[in-house]
Amino acid sequence: MKTLRALFIAAVAISSHAAAQDTKSIAKISDGAAEVPKKETTSFTGDLGFVSASGNTNVTTLTVGDKFVHTTGLWMFTQIASYVTSETDKKESANQLLATERADYALDPRLSVFLGLSYERNTFAGFNSRTDEIAGVSWKAIVAPEDSLLVDAGGVLTQENDIDSTSQHYPSGRFAMNYKHQFTKAAYFHQFVEYIANLQTSGAYRFNTESALVAPISAHIGIKVSYAIRFDSRPQPTFGNTDRLLTTGIQITF
Repeated sequence: MKTLRALFIAAVAISSHAAAQDTKSIAKISDGAAEVPKKETTSFTGDLGFVSASGNTNVTTLTVGDKFVHTTGLWMFTQIASYVTSETDKKESANQLLATERADYALDPRLSVFLGLSYERNTFAGFNSRTDEIAGVSWKAIVAPEDSLLVDAGGVLTQENDIDSTSQHYPSGRFAMNYKHQFTKAAYFHQFVEYIANLQTSGAYRFNTESALVAPISAHIGIKVSYAIRFDSRPQPTFGNTDRLLTTGIQITF
């Protein structure tokens, strides 16, 4: 936490100098727009999926997710959460929770610094909790009416508590990409890729991806299909190194 505070103080010092030179909103980085208003903006997206099967097979699966983005001047605050729970023959077969928070500060229309915090719980993957403290630089590599690409580079401090009562604490390097293609104003394809390399253990890394396709059925409601992969090169003993999740459901946007 001391390291994270030091990074935060450094980021604020840099941003204070940049603020005197550039008063453009960070929404330009988020949306890739040519010009944007300098007023505050807020957006919310909620996802919901449910599957229930009975008879020869008894399966119940619920997926819930949300994304909240608030932009004010040069700052952008993002909160994302997802939860998956499933029962097979009245026995729990999946329980995954992921929540992230992030604050970005724009240094210019395409470049920003950020701090973030991520919490994950997945006992079916071998750990009770995993907390990532993230800091880095973000660059808007592509700014176009239909396409945008955001690239992150930085570092991570991880604290992990495993189900065998052991714990791990280690630094990592992080590289991530967010790509979005707009078919129409409300229909789009989104691709997320994240690589986290453990700097303490050779050959240990995590690789996460999510591909999503959204098709609107009204101004605020759409159908979302997503496929996520979470890979850990050094999972806990007796656990697999890859989790895959295919979800379909309703997305609500405001």
